[in-house]
Amino acid sequence: MRYFLLLLLLLAAPVWSQVIHRMQFNRFTHYDIEDWVTYAPSGIITAIDIGNDYVFLGTRDGGILRYDLYENRWEFPFTTSSGLRSNHIVDVCFDLQTQRWFAQTPSGIDEYNRAFNYWQPSGRKILPPKRRPDPIEIDEYQHAKNYNFPPYYRPSLNELPDFFIGRRWIFRPPDEIQDAYNRIFHLNPQRIVDNFRTLWLSTNGLGVARADLNNWNLRIEQRGLTNISPRDLFLDKNSIWIGGLPFGDEPHGINRWFDRKDRWRSYEARYIIDLDNDYIHCVTGNRRYVFFGSEYGLLRFDKRKKEWRTFSVAQRLNNNMVNDLLIHDGVLYIATNQGLNWMNVAYGHVERSRDRNRINFPVYQIAATDSAILLATDYGVYQYRPASDRFFYFDVKAAVSDMNISALDVNGDSLWIAGNQGIAVLNKRTGQWMSFPQIQVQLGARVFDIAFSEQMVWFATDRGLLKYDSRRDYWYLYTREDGLASNRVFHIDPDGDDLWLSTDRGVTVFQWYRPGRIE
Repeated sequence: MRYFLLLLLLLAAPVWSQVIHRMQFNRFTHYDIEDWVTYAPSGIITAIDIGNDYVFLGTRDGGILRYDLYENRWEFPFTTSSGLRSNHIVDVCFDLQTQRWFAQTPSGIDEYNRAFNYWQPSGRKILPPKRRPDPIEIDEYQHAKNYNFPPYYRPSLNELPDFFIGRRWIFRPPDEIQDAYNRIFHLNPQRIVDNFRTLWLSTNGLGVARADLNNWNLRIEQRGLTNISPRDLFLDKNSIWIGGLPFGDEPHGINRWFDRKDRWRSYEARYIIDLDNDYIHCVTGNRRYVFFGSEYGLLRFDKRKKEWRTFSVAQRLNNNMVNDLLIHDGVLYIATNQGLNWMNVAYGHVERSRDRNRINFPVYQIAATDSAILLATDYGVYQYRPASDRFFYFDVKAAVSDMNISALDVNGDSLWIAGNQGIAVLNKRTGQWMSFPQIQVQLGARVFDIAFSEQMVWFATDRGLLKYDSRRDYWYLYTREDGLASNRVFHIDPDGDDLWLSTDRGVTVFQWYRPGRIE
């Protein structure tokens, strides 16, 4: 009997080591507010108010934008990653009496807790009254009949001057703004004047507008993503490229954030010659080029010449649906819905294998070893050997099915694979497999991407961000409760102690390592 019990314990041991742990702590004391920061679509401004130091601008999809009036700079936005119950902001308000900020969302009124630096439900039914300008200053302005609006004044449309605006725009009083593509946008009703004679205005798609009342110059600022659901990004030297699927209103397109200068720009296919599609699923690049895998082929941006080019089936691509991209030894490998292509980055010609046994079905992700390119497919793991131009089936000898593999990657001597039957890792030096079938039983998720940091393996899934701590043999699932913008995570881009996570509700930056913090 004792031997039977011992056998049961031995059989159960691997299962117990495959338990996925979730939040069992107070989020507001466990994480700092900068541990989770989300950048989401913020072109539609819904509310504006001014506090002692900041202008807060509520958005329809991107939480609250913040501008420091004394440092003259934009701070990271407040979103659900900061404790807000929704990124749809109906109104914002600074309560002069209590010196507190409030935000109204469809889920109720939230309050900014300065003690813990997080937003939390306030319990209020209505917002406090907003600060009003000094009556004497209002009287002086009305008698002067000019544009010397007093601080905290909210002018009506018929009080606005005929603003001067940059070359890319045309302002048509009282509220129309025409862009370079002849699209008409409008000023929203929310506007307010600060202490420095700047009028802050809201728009219905262009983001933030602010006017200098000393010279009537109006400036339009994109302060986040356009209307896209992100799928992947590329951390370039001086900027961050973000691609995704358009939704809702214009504008959308490929987004570029010049993070050092803190400027945003978008590239829209319908207005750019040779940019045939902006429905993006993957992004990569090098010093010269940025490549985008789209639903209509491979896109390439030449940073030196500032030129776009599209490669499709007309240029020998197997299929226009591109699922993944990988640059390895100067070659760009392209995973399509009908197998593998590649391109010598320096020459720019799409190639395909001459192997009669080449695969002709979807490839979801690519990884590289010294001698082979590994491919994740519904029919298992395949390897392509460039030296011989041959495809081979990769025999997975793990305790999980080698069918329906959706993600794989190589980290040193380890090969990790993930599919709908579990997760497994191969030690290439010893040839030994370690399997985690129970993880998929608990999670029931599709794995889109695998990435690595110090002693950690990260999995992007449609149930959240899954972490495996190899030192502790410990699994943890990060979700919206921790700070993710969405539980649907498509790609992971490590950047030191940060993870850039492309989710369908925005890009979340997670500072995964802080001394002393353990999930």
